[in-house]
Amino acid sequence: MEDARERRPHRLPGWSPRGVRFHLARWLLLAAVAAITCVVFPAPRGPASPVYDAGEVARQTIIAPIPFVVRKSDDEIAREGEARALAVPPVYRFSPSGYAAALDAARDFFSNRTPSTLVPDLNATPAARLNLADDERAWIADPVHRRIMRDAVLAFLSRSLLPGVADVGALRAEHRDRVTLIRADSERAVPRDSVRTFGDLMTAADRAAPAGGPVAERTFRHLVAGFFYPTIVPDADLTERRRERFRTGVDSIKFAVPAGERIVGARELVSTEVRDKLLGLRDALRRRGTAGAFTATTLAGPFLYDAMVLAPFWLLVLLYRRETYRSIREMAFLAGLFALIVLLTHGIADLFPGRPELLPLPAAAILIAMLYDGRLALAAASTLAILIGGQWALKSNDTLFFGLIGGVAAAASVRVIRRRRRLYVTIAVMATAFVLGALAVGLSSGWTQAAIVSSALAGIVAAIGTAAVGMLMLPLAESLTRVTTDLTLLELADPARPLLRRLALEAPGTWAHSIAMANLCESACNAIGANGLLARVGCYYHDVGKLLGPRFFVENQARGVNPHDDLPPEESAAIIRAHVEQGLRLADEHRLPPTVRAFIPEHHGTNEIRAFLVRARARAAGLPIDPALFRYPGPRPQSAETAVVMLADSAEAAVRAIEHPTADAVRIAVGDVVAQRLASGQLDSAPLTLRDVDRVKEEFIRVIAGMYHARGEYPRPSTEFAAVPSGAVGG
Repeated sequence: MEDARERRPHRLPGWSPRGVRFHLARWLLLAAVAAITCVVFPAPRGPASPVYDAGEVARQTIIAPIPFVVRKSDDEIAREGEARALAVPPVYRFSPSGYAAALDAARDFFSNRTPSTLVPDLNATPAARLNLADDERAWIADPVHRRIMRDAVLAFLSRSLLPGVADVGALRAEHRDRVTLIRADSERAVPRDSVRTFGDLMTAADRAAPAGGPVAERTFRHLVAGFFYPTIVPDADLTERRRERFRTGVDSIKFAVPAGERIVGARELVSTEVRDKLLGLRDALRRRGTAGAFTATTLAGPFLYDAMVLAPFWLLVLLYRRETYRSIREMAFLAGLFALIVLLTHGIADLFPGRPELLPLPAAAILIAMLYDGRLALAAASTLAILIGGQWALKSNDTLFFGLIGGVAAAASVRVIRRRRRLYVTIAVMATAFVLGALAVGLSSGWTQAAIVSSALAGIVAAIGTAAVGMLMLPLAESLTRVTTDLTLLELADPARPLLRRLALEAPGTWAHSIAMANLCESACNAIGANGLLARVGCYYHDVGKLLGPRFFVENQARGVNPHDDLPPEESAAIIRAHVEQGLRLADEHRLPPTVRAFIPEHHGTNEIRAFLVRARARAAGLPIDPALFRYPGPRPQSAETAVVMLADSAEAAVRAIEHPTADAVRIAVGDVVAQRLASGQLDSAPLTLRDVDRVKEEFIRVIAGMYHARGEYPRPSTEFAAVPSGAVGG
């Protein structure tokens, strides 16, 4: 018996030479899985990362093993610098000197007086470029007209040139939509079309001409045009200095590639950008001296990574599933399953690159959940997802995410499958997880709607496929591990199986006893969290050895007939003990799994065959007898289920012997049986706590009281009906 606080784990060998060999064998399995993973997914190295030409199709996925940069060529730097320089808007300044020159020219022209009324020689004035017609010269020679024109021209020029007017030829030469305008201490970028030009000035002059008829208007236009100087002029020096800064400020790095970035995937078209990155990777590896064959260093890193990812799962089995860790067969199966998933992943990734939804991780979770439990399956799925998702070839394919959600969904949904329709629930849960995963990745990565739908459909196909593969592999997995699943137990519980059919026909009393025991033990095991289905099936087969002599067992004997009355007690005890050995032989013939076979010897443990031992002592009259002849061969119960069956077998026999099985009588009988088994040490090897034993005892009392409830006396048939002739009543 264990202490009431926790179940004692199976004790493992220590650090003796035998213990070291024991543990080393199991951890070498981990090393084998890590080595297989390294071989299947080798780390990239130098020329092993080939350089493809643009337009080629990549034959393998290439991941950057180290961070590196791709530098631009001199021509690329020059082209980019010139493009950046041309993008700099030209600089224009407001020219106060142009503004003053225009006004000074106008004033000089109008200050040139002669004593006559004729117009002076205009060619001698600053406005020599004026080409006034004769009628315009005559009109302006009039002093009144001259004064009017002077005031109008000076006012217009001072008003119109002050905001700034550019030479139309300079602006037409610009190809940029915006220019930089500097005025005093302010600088701003303005649209090129917003800068006024000489044409805009002349349009304004048409509206500002003084009254005086057509001649006055023409004279005004000619004078404004003749006195015009640009007041917005290009600053070529400043523009060139700014552009030169942009030419020389070009970054020489074209790409900065971090370690782990996927440069190109298998069967993807190589672009110019990808080719440049491949060239940069080759050059970086050559500079580091890592291009070439595999070395101990290049192998040690990936192997250590894979081993460290696998180690937590091995530790989990060591600490919390010691019965599995103890079995080298089961540990080899788990290692083989991990290696198989790695190999299948490599093949599927080559056939369907960029499809992490199709990886077979959920199949492993389904198998482990059905063989063991959901917690171990969850740990296995997480370990495989991290292991495979961390490989260089799959790091950037969302493998970790889809492997994790698929494996977790499978582990959480399988749990206990006892009906075929439960498999549909598992498929539905996995499909839903994949659909939600496609939405999550697609929306966060900016996928198109078609890409999201494609990923979701691939996940649904994977859910159906992995569930089918898991179920198909289950019988093989059971055979390799010798672990019995609930589906196998349900098959063994079929009354039509040959051994059970024989038991029902040849030993009906034993079969009825087995059915009663099954109901009792299943209820008790479920109450303490043990496997009730295993207890039920174990009860069906626990007494099959009685088939070879059913009349020697009380439940198959006619009332008052007992062949043991004519036999010596030693022979009777040998017959009773023999049904254990005969049961084991029948179990081997019918290939019962070890978990069911264990019920045959363990439900008796090493108990005494007390009735014949008492008779032998009475006949011996004080002479010594060999107690081993009157004891079952054992072993004592090693599991909670076989321990419950032992208690149930004794309790049911004790209650059956009570003449009036009232509730109090049942409680006393069950309590005495349990106390006797505890005192004799029969439960010392069973993983039961004292609290478990109390729950089992209470469940026995409840069920047995229902089985042996008192029945009321039925009324005797009425003489009135008894007198009616047969067939006179009814149809």
